[in-house]
Amino acid sequence: MDEGRASRTAVATAYFRAHHYKHANPKIFEDSLAGSLLHADDVAPLERFLLAGVARHNPELAGSGADRETLIGLALRGLVVVLARARFTEERLAEAMRDGTDQYVIIGAGLDTFALRRPDLRERLRIIEIDHPATQAFKRGRIRDAGLAPPPNLHFAPADLERESLAEVLSRTPYDRSRPAFFSWLGVTMYLTDTAIRATLGSLRSASVAGSQLVFDYLDRAAFGPGNESPTRARLFEIVRRVGEPMIFGFDPPTLEAELAEEGFRLLEDLGPEAQKVLYYGNRTDGLQPTATARLARAETL
Repeated sequence: MDEGRASRTAVATAYFRAHHYKHANPKIFEDSLAGSLLHADDVAPLERFLLAGVARHNPELAGSGADRETLIGLALRGLVVVLARARFTEERLAEAMRDGTDQYVIIGAGLDTFALRRPDLRERLRIIEIDHPATQAFKRGRIRDAGLAPPPNLHFAPADLERESLAEVLSRTPYDRSRPAFFSWLGVTMYLTDTAIRATLGSLRSASVAGSQLVFDYLDRAAFGPGNESPTRARLFEIVRRVGEPMIFGFDPPTLEAELAEEGFRLLEDLGPEAQKVLYYGNRTDGLQPTATARLARAETL
């Protein structure tokens, strides 16, 4: 990522959440505020890029007379995991809160709107958002532009996790390391090296008490091998490559449990596309299906 520029994948993710909220029925995930954080100069170039991708990958459809929104919706299918992972995370967070968890740490928060959408949790949940300084400054500016006010339970922690540990970042926040916490780490692992991922896991473990939970999404390592050149996968990889944030890493599902155990975690859930389909994609007529190589995982610290 360009050091001085907000993450473009964060903008693309917010755009998809906003587009889905406006156009999809039934909805996999409802984000009523994502669109308010985007300006026209964010949306226009992204839509041009998406439509150009349809023309390149499916020229017959592009020339069929299908309306603009239909074509954009098709182009966005490669990003559908952003909806499932958000719903999975917020549902599991709600379960953790029922068991007494009262702090939520969002690693790589991007333009996540959870704290803005849930004013009812102001007295019950401390929320800490960690992200690159450029992306976080961009987000805070867009919150102001939208006429929104960050709630008092939301704490911003600008950080470059390539230069300092998660534990160091948390030490600058109201995070209470003596109490269980819920961590989300969405849309991040596929952009990191194995070394960086293990460093973050180790730092998270050192900064949290046993029973704290972590939700993250990851790509099946097979996505990077030959024979996985599906149109959806190609569009997804093209989108992130062309915005300067290429995907480089995937876990191997059969060994994930052992790899997490090495870092002090117990795997609780690992949802592949079939499990996601049952949970989140029922009764659809728009053709949305789980991303074949994207998985959702939940673990707890030992």
